[in-house]
Amino acid sequence: MKRVVIITNIPSPYRVDFFYYLQEHVKQYEFHIVYSSAQNTSRQWHADKERIQNSTFLKSYNIKFKKRYDEHDIYIPHGVGKVLSELKPDVVVAMEYNPTILMAMRWCRRHKVKYISWTDGTVFSERNIGKVQKLSRKYIFKRADAFIASSTAARENQIAHGADPDKCFRSFLTVDLDKYIREKEFYGNRKLVCVGGLIVRKGVDLLLNALALADSSIGLVIVGEGGEKERLMKQAAELKLSGRVEFKGFLEGEDLYRCYAENAAFVLPTREDCFGLVTLEAMCARLPVISSKYADGARDLVEHNVTGLIVDPYNEKEFAGAINTLVLDENKLKEFGAAGFQRIHKFAFEEVSKGYVAAIRSVIGE
Repeated sequence: MKRVVIITNIPSPYRVDFFYYLQEHVKQYEFHIVYSSAQNTSRQWHADKERIQNSTFLKSYNIKFKKRYDEHDIYIPHGVGKVLSELKPDVVVAMEYNPTILMAMRWCRRHKVKYISWTDGTVFSERNIGKVQKLSRKYIFKRADAFIASSTAARENQIAHGADPDKCFRSFLTVDLDKYIREKEFYGNRKLVCVGGLIVRKGVDLLLNALALADSSIGLVIVGEGGEKERLMKQAAELKLSGRVEFKGFLEGEDLYRCYAENAAFVLPTREDCFGLVTLEAMCARLPVISSKYADGARDLVEHNVTGLIVDPYNEKEFAGAINTLVLDENKLKEFGAAGFQRIHKFAFEEVSKGYVAAIRSVIGE
């Protein structure tokens, strides 16, 4: 049996669930996961430990640096080559272009092991990367045997960097859909729900500005924590929205699933996102969606005027108009919510794994 080693940064819940699916259902390969670190200090989520199987956690030194809108963690690992030599992979699938990945690529070249580059990054999300980051991508793209993209936009980015389109395979970023699927019949509470970290990049301030222009009967539930929380609460008060906006804090598990199902529509006002998995989570609960056009995954998730609306969050009047158009029309809420739910099947693990496995097969020669 061929052994596939997957290298990524941390055990985020959605990745852990997908890896578990591969290990349990794709039996032609043995999958082993290598993580750069056990936890990202800026994240509050928790993965299901029972699903973390055949995994190795590297010893790493963590460096935080500020990006345009938030902080980012870089892990400087120890013993990447030693771990790979012990695991003896036939294929390495490595996520992004960080120090762990560069070390893994060097090991693969030295030992003549097939290497697949995997990314969430898009042309838009990587528009401001620095010289060192560009060099790391150039190094990887010249040497990778195949590529896996988490979205249509990510695949376009790989091709823009010089990847052969015939070697670029799409495997959508996704979640365990069964956890989020909920029945829903009532859409009449006129409340939007927004889920995400309370950081500048997520654009909640833009949403509050739009809500102030929308119909006064429309409310907003904000789920998440972050450094911008106090400023956002102050902004809501200044806009006289305090009675219409509820800050729920961080939720996960059943509390989060219930929160999706209890509200009328989902909104993602982000300034920048490679994908926007929370949109898919909401669609599982049959919620129609208002998504920022700067969420690159919206192209794969949301069909404008069919499953939801795609807006420019910087255009307050357009954004407010979209909120009114959707939330004040209960028939449209039901129609869009049902249409969105019908589209989630292409994000099921069974479907998503096909592109992943096709990339592996392409380098093994099967």
